[in-house]
Order: sequence, then C-alpha cells, then structure tokens
Amino acid sequence: MSALNDFFAPLWHQYSAVTPQALAIQRLFAAEGEPLINDHVAFRTFADCAVSIDNLEKEIFALGYERFDSYHFEQKKLDARCYIHAHSSTKIFISELLRFNLSATAQNIINNLIEQIPPETCVHLNSGRIWKLPDYADYLTLLDESEYAAWLSVWGLRANHFTLFVNHFKKYRQLSQVVDLLQKQGYQLNSAGGVIKGTADDLLIQASTMADQYEVEFSDVGKRRITSCYYEFAQRFKQPDGQLFQGFVPGSADKIFESTNSGDSDG
Repeated sequence: MSALNDFFAPLWHQYSAVTPQALAIQRLFAAEGEPLINDHVAFRTFADCAVSIDNLEKEIFALGYERFDSYHFEQKKLDARCYIHAHSSTKIFISELLRFNLSATAQNIINNLIEQIPPETCVHLNSGRIWKLPDYADYLTLLDESEYAAWLSVWGLRANHFTLFVNHFKKYRQLSQVVDLLQKQGYQLNSAGGVIKGTADDLLIQASTMADQYEVEFSDVGKRRITSCYYEFAQRFKQPDGQLFQGFVPGSADKIFESTNSGDSDG
C-alpha cells in the first residue's frame, strides 16, 4: 500500500495548499472522533491531447486500479471514467473536457495552452499547470462558456476534490447529519439540484462544499481571487448482492461539478 500512500499524500498536500477548508473540515470531524476515510478523488483534464484520460490512466493502472465504469455529461461536454482498487476504498474519478465541442474562440485559447506542453513531458495527475497561466481576459472568456475549462486552465492537473466516506463515520452516520453540522459551522454547500444529491434508491447520495477562493496573480490585471477546490461527502448503499455500490450517478455528479462555480458563470 506504500505505492498508494506515495501517490495520495502529495496529491493531498497540493490540494489542501489551495483549499484551506479541507484541513479545517478534517480537524472538525477528527475532533468528533470520526475516521477520515476517503471515498474518491477526482481530476479534470482536456480530451484529445497529451493530458487526455487515455494518457493519464496509465499512471492509474500502474497503481493497481482497474477501470470500473464510464460516463458522459452532455450539457457540460464531458466524458469521465471511474477506477477501483482491490485493496483500497478510494476510487479515482477522472473527467475530460470535449474541447472540440466548444466555440472556436474557446478552442483557440485551450489549444494555446496545450501546445505549450513539451512533447517529451511525462505528465502525472499531480503535474499541476504545465502551461503558462492564461491572461485573466482569456480566463473570463472560458468562464463564460465552460467553468470547467476556466478552472482547468488555471489549476491544471491536480486533485479537484477529495471525498469523506460517510459510511465509516460512527457518530454522524447519515449524510444529512454531516450536512447539518457543516451548515452550523458556516460552510457554504453546493445547492445545485439540492444540497443532498441523489437518493437511497440511487445507491449513492452526495453533498459538497462550494470551492474555496484563492488569490492568483494574472499578468494582465494583477491579483484576482478565483475558485480553487472543494470537499465532498458521500454515503453509499448496498446493492441487492449485499455489496456497496461502487460507481457514480451521472445526474448527481453533473451537479457536483458546479461546486467550483464562482457565481459569474452559469456552469
């Protein structure tokens, strides 16, 4: 399991450095005596290029993960895959933006970014932004069309979110209890499609915070605060065979993506 620890520990450090709420939330539940087990970690990337899922999943397979399922998000122009591990409860969810389905203007901005990746570069899921930071004007152009694209243009390859696995909690055994505690502590939760997304009949229910705001310095306008990453919470239910459901519910995941919305875009 040391290989998995060597993979996830740097990802958590990279993620929590721009997501201070994650550390605070972990302290909150640790103080309540809850075990901090991760259900899944999620990544964003661009399709049809050096950082596509097909290229990045080689690293996932090398860790002993197997592909479990695939998903398509028509409105957000995304494809996604889920991977599971025989000896870890942490699943990997990776999505990619179907950039050729965007406007010519957005495609040109994205092409300028990915063309900066040297051909010999060995990309990893924690490589971060491997192109120059876009101008704020380009960031806003992408944001107007695809919040996903705008986020990815700034943050690159990194964990978009980690997810606390509520099934392992001892005191807050229901996701509704987790939500109540977080709201009492003043955390803003993603309400798109309801604060709790999905039902027990879906075999998975989820909730998430809204992403933190983090200061980034753009060459054309100076410092601006933009969304970084968020924390998710998942409760899974048993299938008819008695095993916990391991996949994802596209309708719920579609709304979870909106946890990084800044309020300046319709998602």
